[in-house]
Amino acid sequence: MNTAIMDRMKRLLFVLIPVGLMLSACSDSALDPLPISDLSEDDVREHANRGSGLLGQAYQAIDNSLHINLETYTDNLIPNTQGFNSLALGNWQLETNTIGDWNTYYAAIRNLNQFIEMAPDMTFQVGESELDEILRENRIGEAYFLRGWFQWQLLKHYGGVVDGQAMGFPIVTEVLEVGSDVNLERATYEASVQQIVNDLDTAISMLPLHYDGGSSYNNPSNRGRGSAAAAMALKAKVYLYAASPAFGNDTQANWERAAEAASEAILETGELTQLIPYGDFNDHSEVENNIWIQPTFTGNAWEFSYYPPSLFGSGSVNPTQNLVNAFPASDGYPIDESALYDEDNPYDERDGRFERFIFHNGEVYNGTTIETFEGGPDAPGGISQRGTRTGYYMQKFLSEEVVLDPPPGTVTQDTKFKTFLSRAGLYLNFAEAANEAFGPTGTSSDGYTALEAMELVRERAGIDSDPGTAGYQDQYLQDQAAAGEAAFRDLIRNERRVELAFEGDRFWDLRRWDETLGGEINGVLIQESGGNFTYQEETVETHVFQDYMRFVPVPFNETLLMSNLQQNDGW
Repeated sequence: MNTAIMDRMKRLLFVLIPVGLMLSACSDSALDPLPISDLSEDDVREHANRGSGLLGQAYQAIDNSLHINLETYTDNLIPNTQGFNSLALGNWQLETNTIGDWNTYYAAIRNLNQFIEMAPDMTFQVGESELDEILRENRIGEAYFLRGWFQWQLLKHYGGVVDGQAMGFPIVTEVLEVGSDVNLERATYEASVQQIVNDLDTAISMLPLHYDGGSSYNNPSNRGRGSAAAAMALKAKVYLYAASPAFGNDTQANWERAAEAASEAILETGELTQLIPYGDFNDHSEVENNIWIQPTFTGNAWEFSYYPPSLFGSGSVNPTQNLVNAFPASDGYPIDESALYDEDNPYDERDGRFERFIFHNGEVYNGTTIETFEGGPDAPGGISQRGTRTGYYMQKFLSEEVVLDPPPGTVTQDTKFKTFLSRAGLYLNFAEAANEAFGPTGTSSDGYTALEAMELVRERAGIDSDPGTAGYQDQYLQDQAAAGEAAFRDLIRNERRVELAFEGDRFWDLRRWDETLGGEINGVLIQESGGNFTYQEETVETHVFQDYMRFVPVPFNETLLMSNLQQNDGW
């Protein structure tokens, strides 16, 4: 290998960026990193507040974005400006692929490898040996969790099939020194899974279950750090993906493995319990709903970007009619099977998530009526001269506490955070795996069933097939469970689409399920006459994906640098 290539690879593997730790919810001074690029190894070992900068840089590397771009590559969402999702329109090229961040993931792993190596000799609390030992174990546990997280990002983004074999990523678990062989090969998909799970199991054994204690190291100010609960939930998700059809590993044993991991995570973190009703997407304190979140911040950038024009936002993305049709009626039945659905009043009597996730014509929000009918302020040619392309705007993640009335009016902010792992997501992961492993009503070793998990997700949505009687009723869910595994699979997949809308999951779900990737993306043309509305579905764009695009390509530049790094088939 020539010198230029070796230098390039060393820069990738040894990068150590002295940036500040943006982990505002963590108050422990041991997490305040100092510049470390000019320190000796002994200096770093001696001062935990400097060595923890390595850990801090890994936290800093976590992607806190909403992954809206991934949703615009699916049938859930499109950008307000035509062509901004050109990847989905047939222009996905190997050399210019923008999905994933190989260098960031490996830079974080390199920092974590160094921290894991050095942390046993660091002093974390001078003069308090018991606290020093607790902090050391916690920080090392966090490092293993984060290494598992970044390895998961590599597997999720770049895992694929090479010559019929499911492949993962090059595994690096030690600090590579000058002279190390860096012409790395990809491990198999299963070997990559086991590496991630090994790190997560280590983290589980070392970390607090939740940060809900009364001490400095385990109180709520530490939320945002990795926890045992987060490691369990992530482990379940890694096993779920590993059992999915696209990787050729959808065996009974793998589905059972995924179901049992999710079942254990549910048991250890509070059992199958009701989900907290949707609030204003700003309550980070409920451990029951949020297993792992980013540290909270105050802002209104999301509202500026996603509010409709009549609320003084730019409406930069538009949910599709395809997604709107996936929301069931309030009795739980699909809209084409429900007696409650009225095509002349399509937004009435819908699953409660519809009102919380999507701005639609006629909705009143902060005293303003959203009007996406032809000629309305939120329609094409309205206030923004652009308006929605589909008849809808995204509401999920946004806070009604935020007002964007420009001067001389009011502009307010509210608490924000990104949820990385949620309890609803864990229930859905369990339900999918348990249905494949045991059927809709078969039990895991902990006694949970896929049906029970789905009941809790849909109950929180406000679904009730017989609202005149006390308690939660969901006849459609029961019918699908009785119909068997295939029917229940279809229901679970639709629930994932609705419950996890705009969180990026659908991009990965469609691919791992081996489902069709392209197709027509629809919106609705709404016309008004005398206060009455008519609704006509119309195609607004067509997505084009070749079958090999089921898997994201390994970065082209890296395959040029490392001859042993195999590319996913088709690219």
